[in-house]
Amino acid sequence: MKDNNLFTKSIKILFLFLIIHFFSEGYVHANLNREVHTLHHYDFSTPVGLESKVKFWKKIYSEYSTDHYVVHDMDNLGIIYEVLYIKNGSNMSRRSREYRLGLVKKKYKKLLLKISRTKKKQSLKGEPKRIYNLVKSNFRKASRRIRVQIGQSDRFKSGIERSGKYKDRINQIFAEAKLPLELTVLPHVESSFQVNAYSSAGAAGIWQFTRGTGRLFMNVGYDVDERRDPILSTIAGAKLLKSNFKALQSWPLAITAYNHGTQGMKNAKKRYGANIVDVINGYRSRSFGFASKNFYAEFLAALHVVKNKNKYFPNAKFEQPLNLSSVVFKDFVHINSVMPSLNMTRDEIAKYNPALRRPVISGQKRIPRNFTFQAPQNKLSQQRSFYQIIPASERHKNQIRSKWYTVRRGDTLSVIASRFRTSVNKLYSYNNLTHRNKIYIGQVLRLPGRGGSAYPSVRMVKQYQKKYSGELSTYKVRRNDNLTKIANRFDTEVNELLRLNRIKYPDQIIRGQLLNVPSGEIPLNDRMQIASRPKVVKRNTFKPDPKKNNSEKRTNQTFEVKLAHIKSVDKANHGRPAFRPVSFTGNDTMNSSQVGVIVVDFDETLSHYAEWSKLPVKKILKLNRMNKRSQLNVHAEIKVPFLKVEPDLFEERRQEYHKAIQEDFFNNFMIEKLLVRNMAKGETAWELCNEIYAIPFWLLASYNPRKDINSIPVGEPIVVPIISPLKLS
Repeated sequence: MKDNNLFTKSIKILFLFLIIHFFSEGYVHANLNREVHTLHHYDFSTPVGLESKVKFWKKIYSEYSTDHYVVHDMDNLGIIYEVLYIKNGSNMSRRSREYRLGLVKKKYKKLLLKISRTKKKQSLKGEPKRIYNLVKSNFRKASRRIRVQIGQSDRFKSGIERSGKYKDRINQIFAEAKLPLELTVLPHVESSFQVNAYSSAGAAGIWQFTRGTGRLFMNVGYDVDERRDPILSTIAGAKLLKSNFKALQSWPLAITAYNHGTQGMKNAKKRYGANIVDVINGYRSRSFGFASKNFYAEFLAALHVVKNKNKYFPNAKFEQPLNLSSVVFKDFVHINSVMPSLNMTRDEIAKYNPALRRPVISGQKRIPRNFTFQAPQNKLSQQRSFYQIIPASERHKNQIRSKWYTVRRGDTLSVIASRFRTSVNKLYSYNNLTHRNKIYIGQVLRLPGRGGSAYPSVRMVKQYQKKYSGELSTYKVRRNDNLTKIANRFDTEVNELLRLNRIKYPDQIIRGQLLNVPSGEIPLNDRMQIASRPKVVKRNTFKPDPKKNNSEKRTNQTFEVKLAHIKSVDKANHGRPAFRPVSFTGNDTMNSSQVGVIVVDFDETLSHYAEWSKLPVKKILKLNRMNKRSQLNVHAEIKVPFLKVEPDLFEERRQEYHKAIQEDFFNNFMIEKLLVRNMAKGETAWELCNEIYAIPFWLLASYNPRKDINSIPVGEPIVVPIISPLKLS
């Protein structure tokens, strides 16, 4: 009898345990993996475990303006140490603002470290006690997680107002694609609906498509970049989100993949399942940083603020929708033919057709065939007879060819103009130069007009090589000299002087020291229009103590280089040395056609080579004995058969691709200063570009010629350009 009672009690206990387990947080949390996800609908409520992140971003979007700087913990967004108020447009310079923020971060780091060393934490008082109660534990780790976030409420309000131009059409596109309409708030997260938005990573437009992803859905070229068009990029955005969902079967993961990439989220799902909170807390990847971890929380916060815009921004009013008509151009048409035909100015055409790049607007290129041209309805009221208005002689079957020239030592604008039978004024116009600016060695200039090769003749090259043979001379360091002054004097680079003289630390030169320099100082008349960089002044921020071992400090020392007269330096006058052109070994043939050798440059892919050569990727893979999984490395050599295009046309398309990237960048950013520093132990170029300085690889490479950016030894000096954004119009 007792045994039966014991058995009954055991059953009851087991049953009670199952009930508790059923309603436990772990079970509920596990069931989040079984949420219903469909392509057409999803309940975008805040999941358990993401509340603090979403709450933080709600404050950023609705409470704190761009005058507020929120000092917080990078992982636990519920920890906000302080909110600084620094009014935009105040007398405080950007440098002073950064210095002040740096002091604040140091203050809290010092406090956290002090708390971590305190044994009797109950004895803490004042500010240390506040921080102790805020952080609670792991103070040493928290000292390494201090971050500053700028508020966005004023930008978010402006984004809501701007969205009125496009929201009806965007909603229509997503409804036709049978996607949740909640997804249409993503441009608020990405760009605040700024049509001209452009990131340092090269993402453009309201949906912030990178060039590589954009090419999958849109036309992204030198004459047209459809990422800039709000409607065309919305269609592409819907396609990408639909593709992400089909691959991941989860809307939180699909939305995060919009930032992190589909393959990355596939890897995360494979390891941690479909629950977004588990992925955020557990997934570790070099590229899965703060932005990716917070992207879904930002989306949820933006969705909440937009739905409650009357509560947060009661005075916000939607801008009126753009009532535009469109016509598809069947031929290549010059903008000078369109303006009188439609009675539109150049600026109006650019405004209503943001996909047209500057070369088309300025007249260097024609509006391409099959382009959907947009204009106010009254301008295109007779669109059926549009092509009858423009004479047949002004409708063309081909685009204007681009011709390029890379500036070499000894070149001046007058010499280049004479060589290619053009004028100095046209070179100024075509390359957005001003008379205050200079050209520099390695700069790529666009040549106007027809006729003439984009490259000098063999005879000219031989004469040039004879004049500058590459021989070295000896230079005695003078009083007040530094490597920058010496480099400018001999028209070379600081890095070249470091290499030639095996100098490890840029500041370690003394008066009377003999240096190897390029042979012969260039006469003043020949170098009036040559400049490898704007004049610079160097400031040493590290003073070695002769009594101490400074080897570790020397490894991490930094030299700050200010750009003098930065306001007078035209943003379009920067650039990087051109890639190495196609070469031929003379041994390889394919169907009686030459096979060229390409040295892979930054941002190039096999699909680019296939596009420029009008060949399938499979043919290039086969020629190089590669497969789909083969990795394409920068500076590697790739063979390309020229069966359908000539090498010069391939080079033209390749040059246009790189030139577009550079022009877009310098239309939105400027080089504020240069940092000469040494590579630290464990540091990589990827971290320098993506995590520390937010600059593109090609820009870092342009300031470090003859260096393998992907493999820089510890202690090696490297020049880092520090950028700052230009104000969007």
